[in-house]
Amino acid sequence: MKKVQIIAALSLITGSALAAPAVEWLPPSASDLRATSLSADASLIPASRHVESNPISFSWALNADRQATVQTVTVDSRQYWLDISGQELAEGISLPLTAPGAVIRVSALDSGTGLQLDPARLQLSVDRRSLDVAALQDITTGATMQSQGMSVPEDTLAFRLPADQDIAQLQVRHPGARGDQPLVVHVFEPNSPWVAEMTAPRSNFLAGEPIDFGLVLAHGEHRFAVDSAEAMLISPDAGQAWSLARSGERELSGAVPLDGLSAAPGLYEAHAYVEHRIKDTVVRRDLKIAFSVAPAAGRFTGQARQVGADVGILALDLGVEVVSAGRYQINAEIFGTNLEGQLEPLAYTQSAAVLEAGTGNIRLELDDSLLQSSGLAAPFEVRGLQLLDQGRMFLLEERQHALVIHEGPVRDSDNAGNRMR
Repeated sequence: MKKVQIIAALSLITGSALAAPAVEWLPPSASDLRATSLSADASLIPASRHVESNPISFSWALNADRQATVQTVTVDSRQYWLDISGQELAEGISLPLTAPGAVIRVSALDSGTGLQLDPARLQLSVDRRSLDVAALQDITTGATMQSQGMSVPEDTLAFRLPADQDIAQLQVRHPGARGDQPLVVHVFEPNSPWVAEMTAPRSNFLAGEPIDFGLVLAHGEHRFAVDSAEAMLISPDAGQAWSLARSGERELSGAVPLDGLSAAPGLYEAHAYVEHRIKDTVVRRDLKIAFSVAPAAGRFTGQARQVGADVGILALDLGVEVVSAGRYQINAEIFGTNLEGQLEPLAYTQSAAVLEAGTGNIRLELDDSLLQSSGLAAPFEVRGLQLLDQGRMFLLEERQHALVIHEGPVRDSDNAGNRMR
């Protein structure tokens, strides 16, 4: 008898050890937004602006073709800018070009300067040979462009080069501007095969988190590492800037420091100014990527508990840790398993609740009618899981593949007590 009891006890222990948890966190991916520790200073976090205090939860059906995707951000450029003075413009500036039909615009850096940029005084030349400005099909002033609804400074002169003439270096001269007058020249090459590309792994980051950007120059299917690049991160009010360093032939790296969060609303920007030479061709390109930066002020704790399964409800209590009191929101996509054993989109769900500083829970709950009408069952997967500070407009955590729910809820009709698959 004693031997039987020991065997039974060992069987229970072994079974408990091998049993899979009802809810399981998936390993984070490299593209996930996630604070490993909460480094934000609570005294520097503004007061929450939330109005609603009652907890809420709602959900709606997802399209059947919905798939989780990595939110990589990519920008490309066939243009560049050049800051010059009135004296430099009077003496002449050289603009490298890579294709016919370039559009060039010269403007005062600040509007309302009274600068008169006159097409009749514009002088263009290639290899010291003058171009006939009067023969340009498109040459116009800021006043004319404004009358057509374009948002440009009045102190502007723009023109388009001929589409049938290759020019590698264009000299531009316009006398008459005050010597210390700050000007900006914009060069856009819509027909150029040379395109600079800049990528970011996502559009949201945390202060102090390393940020890596990809940077290449493309020509058709070919990709090249650029010869030189100057790059920086700029705060929303342009009051602060931090250098980006080249961390490889095709990468830039940097960070917005913990004390670099701006009180001004808006997005941060990564700017890159690149130049590349191939034989006699000089390629210049400017790029920028906009992104948000939040303090590392909240995260999921890794605790997840399934609730309500015994009464037919699919819901999770997710542990949350926050630095400051406020109203916090969870967004998620729920996928369920079809009869063929494949995951399909089921519903999008949102929940919000007021939390005090420290640890707490927010319940993520799926509308029961959506689950019943979907025909989907366990295992379920939670994707696109987000934690937001609703009252301060911060995205604090985002995980592409977050959780697996191994067991479905029990239905009243399941007299035998079986769960939904």
